[in-house]
Amino acid sequence: MRLDGSLPMTNVEEYEGEPEWIETEEGIRRAMAEYGAGKILLSSDAEACRVFSSAACSPRAVSVVFDGDCLPFFSMPDGVSCVIAAGGRDVLLAARYFAEVRGIGCVLFPSEASLDGAYDRRAIVRLGGEETPVSLSVTRVCCDPVRLRPTLAEGYGRLLLSLLADFEARALFRFGAGKEAREDKPDLSADGENIIRENARLRRAERDGAPAGEGTVLKELLAQAGEPLPAWRAFLQLSSLYAAFFSKGKPRRYFTPDYRARAERAGIPYPPPGIPTAEEYAVRAMALERERAPLAREILALAEGKDQFLAAMREFSPTADARGGDLSLLRTLPERGGGLSAIIRDFGLMEWE
Repeated sequence: MRLDGSLPMTNVEEYEGEPEWIETEEGIRRAMAEYGAGKILLSSDAEACRVFSSAACSPRAVSVVFDGDCLPFFSMPDGVSCVIAAGGRDVLLAARYFAEVRGIGCVLFPSEASLDGAYDRRAIVRLGGEETPVSLSVTRVCCDPVRLRPTLAEGYGRLLLSLLADFEARALFRFGAGKEAREDKPDLSADGENIIRENARLRRAERDGAPAGEGTVLKELLAQAGEPLPAWRAFLQLSSLYAAFFSKGKPRRYFTPDYRARAERAGIPYPPPGIPTAEEYAVRAMALERERAPLAREILALAEGKDQFLAAMREFSPTADARGGDLSLLRTLPERGGGLSAIIRDFGLMEWE
């Protein structure tokens, strides 16, 4: 992987594109020098706090370890001119929200090759214990290849979820749900720098309206459950579900899912979003018969690449395997994600034991 530390610190407004390749300590030093006046807020999650060990000694530095809630950011003293954040998605979002509210600079050092949280324009963050939709600042994204290397397997899995999201969007459109997705397949070359660049490109595309897919929701659920490779496992589970549905799935006549019980199982309020009317259901049933064959060919061709994808995954995580794993979270995905799995649910095909 290439490491180019010679790039100048450009205006933030010009830097929503390619990430800047730079060693973390050097990048932090440059950022602190650029924002020469005022305090610098150093924000990290617990896993990444050590990257600020040198910078935290500066008399200009104010440090905070993100604990999941953005409110402590706003107890920082006046005169903070920039926030530098290192860590995963949640701490990046929190730092960008704080920077947007205060109207200050923001420089990110992601610790995940997926670059989730680095490019969104809006997000939901926890503020004073409440989930709150917020706007996020434009920011500079700095990538250290050495720090990101341990997360390349998940970064590759995230590319696979983007590939699956394109298929999901096309399928939903043919069922009369959503907009037709432009086909923008990721480059799946198993090269570390390419994985990071492609994730940056796709996160920007999602920021601008490209579908992220329900796979991202399943990934987060699996991560919370302790799955070590949640993006890869989400891809395996969803691609298998889609392949089974378009190959063999038929609507169960005279069957209506117990939406109340499903909502309770998923831990969300009743009614869940997206329950179809009788007319919508009839249109979707006809669409399935019409579109089944081409969609089946497409998803089965994707599924045939799993051996190749697994070989790429094992370059970065030798313990990766092709098992689907626990499917209990997949079963509740329709209520959480509201994507293609919700249409499969409405046909009565998500009721396995």
